[in-house]
Amino acid sequence: MPASSLSPVPTPHARDRLLDAATALFASHGYQAIGLRDLASHLGLRAGSLYHHIESKQGLLFELIESSLTDLLYETRQCLKGARATSERLPCFVQAFVTYSQANPDKLVLLMREAMNLNEDQLLQVDQLKAEYIALLSDIVAAECGLTTPRARSIAHAVMGLLCGQAQWGKVMTAREQLVTFVQGIVGTGKTAVPQ
Repeated sequence: MPASSLSPVPTPHARDRLLDAATALFASHGYQAIGLRDLASHLGLRAGSLYHHIESKQGLLFELIESSLTDLLYETRQCLKGARATSERLPCFVQAFVTYSQANPDKLVLLMREAMNLNEDQLLQVDQLKAEYIALLSDIVAAECGLTTPRARSIAHAVMGLLCGQAQWGKVMTAREQLVTFVQGIVGTGKTAVPQ
């Protein structure tokens, strides 16, 4: 068979390039502002060729958000395995979040800002992953403070507000050690606060 009649073999990194470009463009310009033509143009492709790699723009966004949350969960669990004592689990959790957010700032933007563009089924799946992540932190808070699950969950949400707020500024503005101290302060306040 002549070489000219062979179909081009897709490069193994083409999909990775697509995912990286979509993450960067959605994070910097917003999901609504970027069309598939923009994405294809950025990659030097025709818009129609993207459908060899994705089902739809919204499906692409869901894949990016879901994989980001899955990676964050995995990396956090791996970090927590290294904790030798209960008191080390909270700093490990914060360390995992900071490391992930510094290595993947665009992915974090998608997690915090673009999930609203997903459909109900996709949002439900994303919310389940977020619930798993909050449950990890809630369990740490409950074990460290001896709190009930609902109270520990409230504190976990406050901690996540602090961590995500720091990350929203583009980079963690506070040294990791200080951030761990702030988080421990929030958790410690939950330990001493009078239940309502």
